[in-house]
Amino acid sequence: MTKTFCAAPWRGLHIQVDGGISTCCAGKIKFGNIKNSTIESALSNEKLKEIRTTIKSGELHKEHCEICILASKNKIGSEKDWHNSLNDDFNIETANIDYQFPVIFDARWNNTCNSACTYCSSFFSSKWASLLSEHEPKPVKHYKDEIKLFFSNNSDRLKTVAMVGGEPLLINENSDLLELIPSHATVDVISNLSIDVTKSNVFEKLLSRKKVNWHVSMENIGERYEYVRQESKWQRVLDNLKIIGNEVRNPPEKNDHEIQFLSLFHLFNSTRLCEFKEFASEAMSFFPHKFKGKGHSNKNIEIVWQNFKNPAALCLDNYGKDVLDLSITEIEKYLLYDILDVEKKFFQEKIKQFKAVKQNTPDAMFKELKHFVKKNETIFHNQGKFKELWPELSFIVN
Repeated sequence: MTKTFCAAPWRGLHIQVDGGISTCCAGKIKFGNIKNSTIESALSNEKLKEIRTTIKSGELHKEHCEICILASKNKIGSEKDWHNSLNDDFNIETANIDYQFPVIFDARWNNTCNSACTYCSSFFSSKWASLLSEHEPKPVKHYKDEIKLFFSNNSDRLKTVAMVGGEPLLINENSDLLELIPSHATVDVISNLSIDVTKSNVFEKLLSRKKVNWHVSMENIGERYEYVRQESKWQRVLDNLKIIGNEVRNPPEKNDHEIQFLSLFHLFNSTRLCEFKEFASEAMSFFPHKFKGKGHSNKNIEIVWQNFKNPAALCLDNYGKDVLDLSITEIEKYLLYDILDVEKKFFQEKIKQFKAVKQNTPDAMFKELKHFVKKNETIFHNQGKFKELWPELSFIVN
């Protein structure tokens, strides 16, 4: 029997916007905080050694690895899979439980973001923090300098750097970090791509690098995109995709950048999957250097679907047959497209899960969605827009 393992507790370093230190963004346990711990001491933490010991025995740690354990049960991809895919040289049998320098770094310097996604919060978005007057404390310059020093002294060991956010193209520390990252390292960027990229130093430096993976965070198009991602403009996203497309080349005459959509599956796209898939196909025309020629196997820009849990009002797990039947109909149409096996597996599991639900949505859930929609539409002065954009779901909020 194949043992379950994860390279992240040995190879990863994740620093959250509040300074918490872990080895991946899915890990439930923090091993210190940059405000009062060194990175070295956090990665030598006794709890982390316990987690490494558990994983060496062939099992994921029940507390720390809860999210990946659940993903495995639901037969979907996880953070564990991503870390293992980037560490094909990692040998769990020979790995010891002591400190090792991380080769994958994910720093969330602060929550600077231009967008107020309906499902986000002030912790991850400065735009939401401004709207709600809920400003989160940010690590001060001293701690940021400590992180930069750590990597300037050891940058030759880095293989992958993840730039997330907030919105990573707006975060100045990423511009400084790009000066430290060796040329052989890959940069994974998760961006909403709805800022003016021509004014971003981070964007300019990323274009000059050899290997960048662009993960564009989106799951709706047009007006529905703007409703879900308030303060962001759809036309700006289109313009920016074209700008990147003019730079991305394959064969890599100048660089070897990849592009994909990173998408959450929730109520606001559950009945609009097909229009998003069609856009993913049309968007290939923005990348003439990469997707050119009849022999190219890609039919659309890859979409990586992710499960969604919070807020509860948008999580389909909380709805009943009356809502889920609409989603099943849309998924069945979606599965008729030429899609990747991983997409097919994701949505086949969703159909199986949804068809097992026999009861209609509880009234309490309808009330929660009504409250959620009313609150957001009051903040953004777009009352009635949900009913207009999703008439098939309007019965939920009547």
